[in-house]
Amino acid sequence: MSKKNIDIDDNEIRIISPERGNNSSTRSRWLHYVTACAAVVIIATAYALFWSDDNASENEELTMTQKSETPKAFAPAKKKGYIELTDTVIGQVPLVILSPHDATPRLHIGIDVLESPDVVMAMQAADFRADNGSIVGAYVVEGNLVSKGEAKSGFCAIIDGKITIGAADATPFLEKAIEADGYFFRQYPLVVGNQLVENKPKGRSLRKALAEWNGNTVVVLSRSKLTFHDFAQTLVDLGVLNAIYLVGSEAYGFAVDAGGNRYDFNCEAPSPCVSTNYIIWR
Repeated sequence: MSKKNIDIDDNEIRIISPERGNNSSTRSRWLHYVTACAAVVIIATAYALFWSDDNASENEELTMTQKSETPKAFAPAKKKGYIELTDTVIGQVPLVILSPHDATPRLHIGIDVLESPDVVMAMQAADFRADNGSIVGAYVVEGNLVSKGEAKSGFCAIIDGKITIGAADATPFLEKAIEADGYFFRQYPLVVGNQLVENKPKGRSLRKALAEWNGNTVVVLSRSKLTFHDFAQTLVDLGVLNAIYLVGSEAYGFAVDAGGNRYDFNCEAPSPCVSTNYIIWR
């Protein structure tokens, strides 16, 4: 073989070398491109993760700050009133003591109150005349003087939800009840300062009293028929400090205990008289 046939001159080298160089350059460019893309993806992912965590942390801190600065306020649930019923025997006289809890006293004229779902006790308060139906003695409802008179010295004043029981022909509590939009009525006095008070009526009947006992205002009912004297003496023996009479005999009244059970006392139908009135707790 001649030298001409086996030697490769400079032109042939320059032709072959560029082809190899082009393939290597192409691969190099693709490698750089892929590497750059991967770097971009990695950087973008890292930035996204970092920014998201940082932003979430800021949002969480902001939310916690808002909760701390503006906490939700919840109104406390109002306690439901009820009447505690206690049976006892004093000197062989059976009694029922009705003690209000979480309930506010007031006076009401009319029998519609007997169907009010929020009333937990109702007892007839002042007497009314059989001839004209008017209330006997001074009577105040929400500061309004409905009736005048001093036929009975016993009184009950309800001012700012507090009951005061006493006996006096003239008392400043009447004016106070009017000025304070309170309540006032008169009845027979039974006990004053733990001392028995005598009254004219002598017959026997079922009796009721509004009484101050053990620092609380309660209603006391007799389960047997008693004279005024015997009933007042029983209240004294019970330890009552002050007490006035409530309409007794078969006059209707009721009480609701803590379980929502309603107890009706006496079976006489409530009088539809416009002056039928009650002391109630709601």
